[in-house]
Amino acid sequence: MRSRALFLLAAASLQVGCYNYLPLRRSSLEPSSYLAVTLTESGSEELARYLGPNALVVRGRYLTATDRGLALAVEAVESRRGDIARWAGETVVVPSEFLRAVEQRQVARGKVVLLAGAAVAGFVVAYHAFGPAAGGGPSGAGGGGPGPR
Repeated sequence: MRSRALFLLAAASLQVGCYNYLPLRRSSLEPSSYLAVTLTESGSEELARYLGPNALVVRGRYLTATDRGLALAVEAVESRRGDIARWAGETVVVPSEFLRAVEQRQVARGKVVLLAGAAVAGFVVAYHAFGPAAGGGPSGAGGGGPGPR
């Protein structure tokens, strides 16, 4: 049971890595798409009071483009040191002049296929190791209690 929980935990952690961030033109933005917005140096300084010190990348769902910039429902902010602060979807408008790069998260098909193959192989190995063919006693041994009198 413990090995099963460890396997599920490992599979879940690998699932996080099954995405790629690809550059995106602002004209092709669709509402609710998941974005990673990289800030400029001045943007990091100007938005420090909202996003925290040394903010570098803002990740979240795209809401809309305003006359001031992009409105995002922020899910995480990554600092220059690599620290990640989780957010609960608060709306932040990132002004256009503070945008260095805008990338959209997309499923990495190759990673998903690799993960699925590893999972199937793991299930096959586990089945052969612990399945019905791996019985503990000699075949044909009678079970449990005393014989008839």
